[in-house]
Amino acid sequence: MKDFSIRDIFTGNYSIPIYQRAYAWSDKEIETLVDDIYDYSLDSNHNYYIGSLVVHKDHDDLENVIDGQQRLTTLSLLICYLKNESNYKDLVEDIHVNLHFESRKRSTDIFRQLKKNNEKVFDESNELVDGYRILKKKLNNEKYNERYFRYLIDNVILIKNELPKDTDLNHYFEIMNNRGEQLEKHEIVKAHLLGRLDGADEMGRKVIAEVWNACQRLDKYVQIGFNPIIREKIFGEKWDDFIPKDYFSIKKVFEEVNENDNSFSGSITIDDIIHLGDSDKGQNKKSQKDDDDTGRYHSIINFPNFLLHVLKLFNVEGFKWENESKGISLDDKKLVEQFETHIKDAKDVEGFVYMLLKTRYVFDNYVIKTDNLNDATDDDSNWSLHKPYKLPSKSGNKLSPRNTFHGDEATQEIVVKIESMFQVTDPRQIYKSFLFGILRILNSWIDNKDDEKQLVNQLLDFAKERFRAVTVDGTFFDKGVHTPNYVFNFLDFVLWYQQVIEGKKHRIKASDFEFKYRNSVEHFYPQNPNQAENHERLDDESLNNFGNLCIMARGHNSLRSNLMPIAKIKEFSSTSQSLKFELMEKLAKLNDDWNVKEITDHGDEMKKLLLEFIS
Repeated sequence: MKDFSIRDIFTGNYSIPIYQRAYAWSDKEIETLVDDIYDYSLDSNHNYYIGSLVVHKDHDDLENVIDGQQRLTTLSLLICYLKNESNYKDLVEDIHVNLHFESRKRSTDIFRQLKKNNEKVFDESNELVDGYRILKKKLNNEKYNERYFRYLIDNVILIKNELPKDTDLNHYFEIMNNRGEQLEKHEIVKAHLLGRLDGADEMGRKVIAEVWNACQRLDKYVQIGFNPIIREKIFGEKWDDFIPKDYFSIKKVFEEVNENDNSFSGSITIDDIIHLGDSDKGQNKKSQKDDDDTGRYHSIINFPNFLLHVLKLFNVEGFKWENESKGISLDDKKLVEQFETHIKDAKDVEGFVYMLLKTRYVFDNYVIKTDNLNDATDDDSNWSLHKPYKLPSKSGNKLSPRNTFHGDEATQEIVVKIESMFQVTDPRQIYKSFLFGILRILNSWIDNKDDEKQLVNQLLDFAKERFRAVTVDGTFFDKGVHTPNYVFNFLDFVLWYQQVIEGKKHRIKASDFEFKYRNSVEHFYPQNPNQAENHERLDDESLNNFGNLCIMARGHNSLRSNLMPIAKIKEFSSTSQSLKFELMEKLAKLNDDWNVKEITDHGDEMKKLLLEFIS
């Protein structure tokens, strides 16, 4: 087992065995890897370990990749991009990527074409081409400069483990699949919090353990985690409010409830601290029968990431988009060190625990989730915004969900649209700065939540601030595929808002529109039209004009890439596409053409609409 830099790892010839799945990394995984490396490159004195590569040689000159092929393939595509299209070709001129896909001749051929920078390969619908496109779009940013790529090549480390030639691979896979679970980082954080309390504060330990266990299951409402007696004292008679004003008011609730009522799970042992997954220990039989929560919702973040949002709320007062990456990181790889840095004594622990429970209540009630029970989508975008309340029935009280703003349909729709717009733009958990900003707004608003119009206005301003932040240089509209995704999603929101909420007419069916994971910028008039059919290539200025661009799912992008606009309209329905795409379709049909005039007219109209809305 040895450490290898990216420069050194590619001295071998690698083969992806037939039993390995095809390359499957999407923009989420690829962009996370690129950004993680960037974060660590800021401290160039330390290496960044990105995982292991397990190989097995059955021939002297070929190494079969047993584990780590997704990461290795991504790095191979990245080196191809640097050699083909970057300004830093000299950094990688001595690096040669050799990747063979056993029994996948097409993948092997496509990879060879990518190495040669053959432009025809970009017409292919293939996962390797998609990965290359994602890297090209991501890395075409001035922050990924020579310093970054030098760090990438020399300081990003893979741990390479070469299995002995006589290894029984079937047995190896069996061991890999049955290996035990390690202690998770958030479990270490809980132990850190408990360790900061006074040794004699037994009640404080019990409160923290109960709150923690109730908060860690993000697929169930937090009320479920508490005994019904405590539940009513914290969340009100109808279980739909948040009553405590600070940590000590939470602690007082537990002190007032007699332990003989089974309010606690018993004394806290070291084993309890470590084995946090067994959260049902904190619930007695009565509490399990006295609700009806089935875990139907899927959260947009996981618990470690949620903890970092709460820590940031606890330590950071304001939020500005231009400073979104500063301060406490939302990268859960740094979870333990962040808590050790910012939670130093009992006072910090008490303040954090109160913020944890309050934010979890806010998160449950006012942040979108996906509803597994009624999900008919193909990309997990069935957005819901529900608030639980106590529903009395013959069989006992139940926790039942309904729309958070059930008396105000317009507010309900606006909040869902704004939050889902941000989510599809930034789906990666560790870069959800928008969620921190929204939680900050909600945590402040919840203290005086009598004016829902005020909340809507704050969220609208927040969305406009994001638009101003990504468009600060004034050249954001006409950048072709490098136009920020948020610009397109924000435009769709404005079109929806003006038509559905304000009653303006835009020649679209906005009432049925939903935000989905449309993450690929597409040219409506193609970059490489079929010249054999007498279709001319547009000049770059017209081709990359905002009027010729739309955003869609990456799979559609691959299928549509070289079709002419009229052919695209006939081939694919606009009902599942963006509102901008629908407007482009209407204009193309109206003029029976899509060329420079239509592009310019549509682009000017959309730019004017956006700039007027934010002003």
